[in-house]
Amino acid sequence: MILRAIAALGFALPLAASGATDTIFADGFEIRLDAPPNRAEASRFLAQSTFGASEADLDALVASGYRTWLDRQMQEPPNYMLPHMRHAEGTADPLRPLPFWRFCVAWFVNVLGGEDQLRQRVAFALSEILVVSERGNALGNDGLALGAYYDILLRNAFGNYRQLLEDVTLSPAMGRYLSMYRNRKPDPANNIQADENYAREVMQLFSIGLVKLNRDGTPVLVGGRTVPTYDGDVVRGFARVFTGWACHCGQGQQCPEDPFQQENFTCSTEHAMVPFEPYHDRGEKRLLDGAVLPAGRDARPELDAALELLFRHPNVAPFVSRQLIQRLVTSNPSPAYVDRVATVFEDNGSGVRGDLGATVRAILLDPEARSGHRTAPATFGKVREPLLRLTQLWRAFEVTWKDDMLMYDDLNIQDRYNQAALQSPSVFNFFAPDHTPGPPLAAGMVAPEMQAISANVAIHMTNDLSGRIYWGWLGGPMDALDPGARVIDLARWEQLIRPVPGAAEAPPGTLDALLDRCNDLLLGGQMSGSLRQRIRSRLLSIPPAETLLRVQNVLYLITTSAEYAVQR
Repeated sequence: MILRAIAALGFALPLAASGATDTIFADGFEIRLDAPPNRAEASRFLAQSTFGASEADLDALVASGYRTWLDRQMQEPPNYMLPHMRHAEGTADPLRPLPFWRFCVAWFVNVLGGEDQLRQRVAFALSEILVVSERGNALGNDGLALGAYYDILLRNAFGNYRQLLEDVTLSPAMGRYLSMYRNRKPDPANNIQADENYAREVMQLFSIGLVKLNRDGTPVLVGGRTVPTYDGDVVRGFARVFTGWACHCGQGQQCPEDPFQQENFTCSTEHAMVPFEPYHDRGEKRLLDGAVLPAGRDARPELDAALELLFRHPNVAPFVSRQLIQRLVTSNPSPAYVDRVATVFEDNGSGVRGDLGATVRAILLDPEARSGHRTAPATFGKVREPLLRLTQLWRAFEVTWKDDMLMYDDLNIQDRYNQAALQSPSVFNFFAPDHTPGPPLAAGMVAPEMQAISANVAIHMTNDLSGRIYWGWLGGPMDALDPGARVIDLARWEQLIRPVPGAAEAPPGTLDALLDRCNDLLLGGQMSGSLRQRIRSRLLSIPPAETLLRVQNVLYLITTSAEYAVQR
C-alpha cells in the first residue's frame, strides 16, 4: 500500500521550501503536495483546515497552492473573542463581567466570517484537547473568563506547545475549572491536602497520556503489556508543585496580602495567576521517571521545571500529534503518519521542539492527508463533528446576517447538535480520542465523534439542517423575522438552473452542473453514483420553474446523507 511505500521512502513533511513542486508516485497514484489539482481536492483540504469553504475559496486555493495558502493563513491577524465581546457589550472595562452568550455570538462571528480560518480551526481543535467548559466548576455564565481562555488558544495556535501549556496552566479559567486556583500546600494539622485535579489532567489529557508511547503513537509493550507513564505518587508530587497560585487582582485595585484567606477583589481573567509563596509547598518532590525537584524552591521556578519535564517527555510529540490529526484529518491515522508528524513536533527543522505551526503544516501536507481517501478508502477519514456539519453548509453558501451582536440562536445550538464551543460535559471533551461504538468497525479502529451522536442527536441535527435550508435563506422567512438570523444565499444557484424565457426547462446539463458544484463544495468531489442518481431523480420530480425548491432539495439530501456525515 501507499503508506508503506511512503514510509520506505523516508518522507517527513514539510518536504521543501514554499513554492517548490513535490510530486511522488506510489501504488499508481500521483500525489501532489504543492497544490491541489482541482477544486474537489481543494475542497478536501479546506474541510480539514477551515470551518468550510465557498466556491471562491476553492478557486483561490487552486490558484495559489497549499503552501502559499498556509503561509498567508499563518500571517493573518487573529480575530480574538474578548474585543468582539466587549464591543458588543459597549464597554472597554477589562473587569466588567460578560455573559457567556456574548462568547457564543463572538465564536460564530469569527469562525463564519473571520479571514483567519486556519487559526480558528486549530484553536477549536485545541479547545477539545485542553478542555475548559462553561458547564464546569465556577465558570457558569462567565463569558469574561472563558473568552480570555479561548484567546489563549487563538494566540498560541501556531506558537509553541510549551508556551501554550504554561498559559493554559496559569489561566484563571483553567485554575478554577481544575482547582489549581488557591490550591494550598499540605497541612496535616488542618486536614488539608494538595488538590490533585490539575496534576492528574495535565498529564493524562494535556501532555503525556496514561501509557508510554513509541513515536508513531503505538504503545510501548514490555512482556506484552503497556507501561504506565505515572502512578499515584507522581500525581501527588505534581499536585504539590501546583500549590500557592491565585488570581491577579484587577488594575488599580488594592490587592490583599493574603488572597487565600480573603479574596474580596475582582480577578483579572486576562492576567496569568500569580504565586503566593506562603501557600506553596517547598518540600522535595519526586516526579516523572525518577526526576526530583529539590526542596526550598519558589513556586515559579518549580512550576517552570515541572512543565519543562512534561514538555520534554517523549510521549508529548505522538500524544499531541495524533489528536490534532484526528481533529483535522482522520480518526485512524497510520503509525507512519503519526511518526512523520511527531518528528516535526520534536524538531521543526531548525532545532525547535513543539512548534505548532510546523506541526499543523506537517499534518495537512502529509501524503496520507492528501491522498488517503484514494489509497485507504475503508479506513481513512473521520465522522464530521456535529457543529462542523452546520458551519460547512453556512460557509459554502455564503452565510450572512444583519446584526452580529444579536445572534441569540447560538445560545441553544448545543441542544440540537450536542456540541458547542467551551460547553463540553466534562474535561474529557464531547468525545474521547479512542472511543469506538463497536461493530461494524474493524478491530482497533475508533470513531471519536460517534460518542456525541445518539439517535436523538441525529434526528435533531437533521431537523435543524432542514429548517435552515428551507427557511433560513436570504429573503426567506427567518431573514424577515430575525435581524440576527444567519441565512444562506441561494439566488445564484437558482440562476444556474433557471429555464430561459419561453423554455419549459433549463438548458441541458444544468442540473448536472449544479450537482457537480455542490459535490465539490460539500463532499470534496466524492459523491457516490447512487446518491447522485437519487438526488437527480428527486430534482426531476420538481417542476423546473421551482428553482429554489430544487436547490434546497439538493442541499438537504446532501447534508443529511451518510456520505456528508463522513469527512474524507
